[in-house]
Amino acid sequence: MEGGAGQKDIPSEGLPEAMEPNVASLPITVGVGAFLVRGSDLLVVRKTYGPSKGVWTIPSGYVERHESIVETVEREVKEETNIVGRAGPILAVRNRVTETANDTFLVFRMNYVSGTPEPDRQEVGEAAFVPLSELATSIESAPFTRAIVGRLAKAEGLVRDPYQPPPGTLSSVAYLLYLERESL
Repeated sequence: MEGGAGQKDIPSEGLPEAMEPNVASLPITVGVGAFLVRGSDLLVVRKTYGPSKGVWTIPSGYVERHESIVETVEREVKEETNIVGRAGPILAVRNRVTETANDTFLVFRMNYVSGTPEPDRQEVGEAAFVPLSELATSIESAPFTRAIVGRLAKAEGLVRDPYQPPPGTLSSVAYLLYLERESL
């Protein structure tokens, strides 16, 4: 049976426990989100679909083929909000394993460069800078947004290290290494 994007679904019903798919056999997805603060306000969107439909959440999306995580988060912010931002430290990592996928989500601190929030009107119905204090408690905020706002507002995160493998040792489209600030 076919799953999404050419993936084969492995039915687990009726299989002996030893033969059930494990996390290593699940499709792996990587998503990114932007924690972009300007003054005391966070850039947030109201998605038009999914579990965060209609509530404030951070701009986010999935990594596309041959795209680095930095390229993805900067592209998603621009596409969803018309804001130009630059990726900074990784502030949080969320991993969720379901029956159908192993999904990892990286939250980047973003630096504001330019633009006025304007939703794309396809994936996002509204985009705005909203006070962090309001987002931390409002029922208009997605539960994930409420959970991270207070913790990430002052977080330092992991920063990108300039290390690159020696020429000829790895064939990479992109190579990014993030370490604690103290390690640099």
